[in-house]
Amino acid sequence: MAYFQRLFFLALVAGVVGGVIASTLNIAINVPTIMEAEVFEHVAEHQTAADQAPHEHKHVSVVRRNLITLAAMVLAFVGYAFLVSVVAEVGGGLRTWSSGLLWGMGGFLAFNLVPAIGLPPELPGMPAADLGERQLWWLCCAFGTAGAMLLATNVRNAAAYVASLVLLAAPFLFGAPTVDDVATLVPEELQRHFVLGTLAAGLVAWVAMGVMLGVLRSGNRYRAVLG
Repeated sequence: MAYFQRLFFLALVAGVVGGVIASTLNIAINVPTIMEAEVFEHVAEHQTAADQAPHEHKHVSVVRRNLITLAAMVLAFVGYAFLVSVVAEVGGGLRTWSSGLLWGMGGFLAFNLVPAIGLPPELPGMPAADLGERQLWWLCCAFGTAGAMLLATNVRNAAAYVASLVLLAAPFLFGAPTVDDVATLVPEELQRHFVLGTLAAGLVAWVAMGVMLGVLRSGNRYRAVLG
């Protein structure tokens, strides 16, 4: 029981670090882009940003948005950190900061980069398929990618490599949910900036979380503190 308590505590610490970094970067880089896209969304609805809310209320809305972003990112990365910790322990554990780095990079590939190939992050005002269908496809792609990487790196034979390719390719062969071409006022450059900003924030946060997990699991001073 104590072992799992320590594991959860380390995941909690690393997840909070990753979540705070992710939220800070998203607030600094992506939230302004989202707010700019919302202006185009309001214009498309024959409204203006000024008519939508007065300046004073807009300030409160931004603060609330930032707090929600912080809470959501911290919760997400605590979950990611615990998942990585459990899977890594089954596979031999996180022994050094460099092994944590590899696990963090793997998490970024599985939960950010590869799913973004089929379903790029979307701004307000962008045409999108049904939310439930997109969430289901994302889950299949993320866990399929994670399974493919784990299978290929741990089994290492021809059958495992073939199975890994099938897991990796299956969501894309099935196809991500899309909608017919729908006109949008959101500039393509703004969408590109948002996608790159989201991926950059995810990369930094995942690497920081993974390295922190590796350091906490391998550092003698932390072992002394945690028992």
